Amino acid sequence: MWMVVYIAPNRKVANILKELLETEGIMVKLKESKFSGKEEKNIEVMVSEMEIEEANEVINNALRR
Repeated sequence: MWMVVYIAPNRKVANILKELLETEGIMVKLKESKFSGKEEKNIEVMVSEMEIEEANEVINNALRR
């Protein structure tokens, strides 16, 4: 089952996170959020339920930089 691990403010941020996660061997899906703004679309970064903890670690470490 795929779960949303992060909602990126735009496609550029979502793609950066996708690359980081895939570098760590985590499969990622990107999906346009239902709750997007008018100008830029929010993008849901989704990972397998089994990899959600590892994905959270990778994302948190990336956001701390």
